[in-house]
Amino acid sequence: MEEKLQFVPSLKDAFAIGVKNLVPIVLSVLLWLVTVWIPYVNVGTTIALATLPVKLSKGEMISPMFIFESKYRHCMGEYFILQAVIISAVYISILFMIVPAIVLSLSWMLAVYLLVGKGMNWALCLSESNRLMMGYKLKVFFLKFVVAFVLFFVYYILFQILSDASGLLVLISLVCLLVSVCIMLSVDAVIYRELVLSEDKVEEAKSEEAL
Repeated sequence: MEEKLQFVPSLKDAFAIGVKNLVPIVLSVLLWLVTVWIPYVNVGTTIALATLPVKLSKGEMISPMFIFESKYRHCMGEYFILQAVIISAVYISILFMIVPAIVLSLSWMLAVYLLVGKGMNWALCLSESNRLMMGYKLKVFFLKFVVAFVLFFVYYILFQILSDASGLLVLISLVCLLVSVCIMLSVDAVIYRELVLSEDKVEEAKSEEAL
């Protein structure tokens, strides 16, 4: 069986997904910014944007209008409970010298995606995410850390070069923020594909063989 989340292939896949969907992702973020002030609608668009890696993981081109789909508003109760549990537990675990908080965050990082992608209830999302992340937390941490570090380094150099062009700094900062969001969402899409969708394919293959 092929090893999951190999570092270089995962980075290449994340880059390919990000480039393919750069414009739709940016437009989705801009649409969210426009609608974030509209009560009730903003709940659905926020959940849609937060779980965008589920769509990206399937390798399809996305439409920015997907954030208005009603299914995201319909799961807002489970979403709020899930986020409340995760945030509360992580904040409490910070009291134990930060490391448990990092481990817990990694263990549950797939929970929100499973809520939308699998339609599980919030409690099952937590336990299933923990199961799927077993043995992969260090890989995921290293992958996300390296990507974040490279982004920080590139942006630092860029800002140093353009430090005299103060009029452009706001625009450059906005562009850097959008690019960072796109890249990190793409990384999460690869993680979701490798740990969740790949397992689904194995289960489907077993079911077909059984038939």
